[in-house]
Amino acid sequence: MKMTAFRKHMKKEMILLLAAAALMLSACGGSSEGDTEETTAASAQQADAGSMDPAYAAMAGEIAAVDPKRPDSLGEISLGEYKGIDIEAEEAAQVTNDEAIAFIETNILPYYLEETGEPAAEGDTVTIDFAGTMDGVAFDGGTAEGQTFVLGMGGYIDGFEDGIVGMKAGETKDVDVTFPEDYGNAELAGRPATFAITVSSVQNQRELDDELAQELNSECSTKEEYISFVRDVLQEEADNNAEYALYDNAVQAVIAGCSELSPSEEAIDWRMDETIKSDDLMLQSTYGIGLADYLSMYGVTLDDYRDSIRENCTEQVRQYLVTEAICDAEGFEAGEAELEEWAAQNGVDMETVNATYDEEEAAIRCRAYLAAKFIADNGNVTYVSAEETEAAMP
Repeated sequence: MKMTAFRKHMKKEMILLLAAAALMLSACGGSSEGDTEETTAASAQQADAGSMDPAYAAMAGEIAAVDPKRPDSLGEISLGEYKGIDIEAEEAAQVTNDEAIAFIETNILPYYLEETGEPAAEGDTVTIDFAGTMDGVAFDGGTAEGQTFVLGMGGYIDGFEDGIVGMKAGETKDVDVTFPEDYGNAELAGRPATFAITVSSVQNQRELDDELAQELNSECSTKEEYISFVRDVLQEEADNNAEYALYDNAVQAVIAGCSELSPSEEAIDWRMDETIKSDDLMLQSTYGIGLADYLSMYGVTLDDYRDSIRENCTEQVRQYLVTEAICDAEGFEAGEAELEEWAAQNGVDMETVNATYDEEEAAIRCRAYLAAKFIADNGNVTYVSAEETEAAMP
């Protein structure tokens, strides 16, 4: 099914839903917290480095100065029929036990490890310290502590990981290697080196059993109950995805019936400004860095970013023209109850909404949801299977 702009502009809401689901799935786990702290720390370190760049400082100032002002008119619209229209939607995928197990194995279990007490083998997660020397002299970049990785996944020069195989936690030994001829550092390329490696931990992935199931979710007493719990969460996600796809199709069906739908340049600029401020706020509340930090990491200018979001923002304004017109016609308002309904629909609370959007941004998204839901609720919906959708594709 084609993902149109209404679906795209709900992306953050779906991210919030997925984040909430992930927290539920690992409610009693502790490993992922460390990963989050490490990621945040790395991001903050990169941000600090970026702040030394005059270009970064100028961009941060530009973003801080962005002041979205909604124009009096979003553009011109001649609203067509929006009640009783024909809408086609794809049925929600039905999540199976096998899919729930695959999700657990891929997304949950890798964060739950236990000490093996055995010599390190390929596939184990090891934590090491190492100190490299050439002719007995330490060299830059050859020393590190607390390096954790899966043995056998690669990433180190040939022979380094092979030397760790068979080592136990607490053991130290020297491993001789030779840097490849095409190594990125010309001073090291082709030269032999010795690494004194100390293994501090040898772990492997825990298997899902009743004990781990209880750790992951205190309300589950067996692994079967936990698998069922995960399946229910994934099914809720699939149902929500299908529902938003329905709303997307509903709005597109109304758009197709409009005799005139012309966003104004002022409205498009406003939506781009709103998106910039919203993305900046989301990054700050989620990762502790701003949009300027994020763009600087990838060498993207603010003008480049505006260009990249222009098409989507234009389509958003087209859809807002439709949904705002319907809200006006039906008397829908984004009051407290409506905002709470919209938040609940996305699996989050109002605290999360307020941390992610400013008041105007939340209101217009809520009104868009109310209008799209109204179209769908009052339309003639025909559901098709995913297989039928794929078969109909050219």
